[in-house]
Amino acid sequence: MNEKARRGPERGTIVVDVVGVTRIYRTRRHEGPLWRQLLRPTFDTYTALHDVNLQIRAGECLGLVGPNGAGKSTMIKLLTGLLKPSSGRISVLGHEPGRLSSQFLTQIAAVFGHKTSLWWDLPVRHSFDAIRRIYQVPVDTFREDVALFADMLHIDKLMDRTVRQLSLGERIKCEVVLALAHRPRVLLLDEPTIGVDMESKQQLRTLINRVVEERHVTTLLTTHDVTDLTACCTHIAFIQGGNVFQIEAMDELLRQFGVSRDNGGLLESRLIETFRARGMRPDEGRTLGNTAPVNGMGDEDV
Repeated sequence: MNEKARRGPERGTIVVDVVGVTRIYRTRRHEGPLWRQLLRPTFDTYTALHDVNLQIRAGECLGLVGPNGAGKSTMIKLLTGLLKPSSGRISVLGHEPGRLSSQFLTQIAAVFGHKTSLWWDLPVRHSFDAIRRIYQVPVDTFREDVALFADMLHIDKLMDRTVRQLSLGERIKCEVVLALAHRPRVLLLDEPTIGVDMESKQQLRTLINRVVEERHVTTLLTTHDVTDLTACCTHIAFIQGGNVFQIEAMDELLRQFGVSRDNGGLLESRLIETFRARGMRPDEGRTLGNTAPVNGMGDEDV
């Protein structure tokens, strides 16, 4: 795994650059007569992210930490190109994610703990074969990587089972291997250890550390598990109410808190205190816009 050709950009290179990004959602109100809803729909707006500035360099693993509804998943969707920012600029590997260019898509991978990229009614192996063909990965290279990762996560015996037969933890481990199978340079993980047993969590953390260290895969990790942060992350970003209000190197943060990496309970308490000191609930910081008629029909994003 240590050949230069397998690595991403050299360490220190800015890979993810988020500048002044705001993301506003709007949802249609269902009030009044049906004809009025159809002809003159009205919308409520709220700000999921506000003026966010963020950088991740090659070989870094950034942990994005915040309460439910803080904007973590929205950030990952913006970085994958699934959503576009309402304002501001995003660059990932020099590409604008929202354009969804093939050069961009072949260099990133994402795992969403609550969703699946595997074909539900087919054996796991079929999804892997499809990914190899889609990304045009050489057979030998693909098999070598999948065999290595599958051995690390102990999923060899799952390859011939249909996805619907897998437990949540088994599926997520397969998802992570699938995401890495085409050798992405950027890995986006949205709660990858949710529903995973303790031993499997340790295996996932070891795998993440290995691809970050040896392949310089730039990684963004959202999680509510403090051990994920201490085991994997080189840097931490705090997000609440759509605002990123602090970014620190993990070692510096631990020094400030007076906590060691193996004292997850105390670190969790310190993190909770940090958010409480902000005096904000998870849904604060979001702006509920004035309701106004909008031309067009259906829910839209601003």
